Formats: sequence, C-alpha cells, structure tokens
Amino acid sequence: MSGVRRFWAALSLVGTFAYDLVVASLAVARIVLAPRRRNQPAIVAVPVDARTEWGVALFAYFVSATPGSTCLHVADDRRTIYVHFLDAPDTRASAAGMKALYERWIIQMEGQPHDGREISR
Repeated sequence: MSGVRRFWAALSLVGTFAYDLVVASLAVARIVLAPRRRNQPAIVAVPVDARTEWGVALFAYFVSATPGSTCLHVADDRRTIYVHFLDAPDTRASAAGMKALYERWIIQMEGQPHDGREISR
C-alpha cells in the first residue's frame, strides 16, 4: 500500500476519533446526568484483525481513549482484546462499532486492505 494511502488512512483515523470523542463524551454525560437511566455495562471479547504489534496496540489505545470504553487486556496471541463498555445493550454491535470506527483505518495503515487480506509487496 502506498505511503499516500497510509497517510490518508492515518488522517481518517484521527478525524474519526475526534468525531467519536465528542459523540462518546455526550453519551457518557447523558449516563452520568441521568442516573435513573439503566445502562448495561459489559466486558466484551473483541476479535482483532490488525496483525502488527503496533496495530493491535493502537487499536487498544483508541478503544481506551474513547469515553465509555476501556481496553482491559490484550490476549497473548494479539487476536482478541477485552473491552469494558459503560453501556453495551448489544455486545456484538458495540464490538463491531469499535472495529468499524478504528480498526479498519489501522489495518490500512498496516498495509492491508480492509478485508484483512495481505497485500503483495
């Protein structure tokens, strides 16, 4: 994958994070300010498609930096991260949302297409 495409993937990742930071902050504020609202916290095993050490670490970092979620553990094989969500009524949707927001850009920065297939170099 070309350096230009990786640059645009990195720029898209930062922009996506900035947007999600605002949205997630508002969601957490709503939970804090409306204490009678029933949130559904959950710990979710999120499969990881990123293949480099820095890709997995970056994904875990963005998950933790997003209000309302934190990465608790990265599995030894780097194929799964365990994430605590403050409100996850649908755990699969919460995991898929994190992957769609962040991991797809990280995979492109690693030099892989979004579907996870290796690129010939």
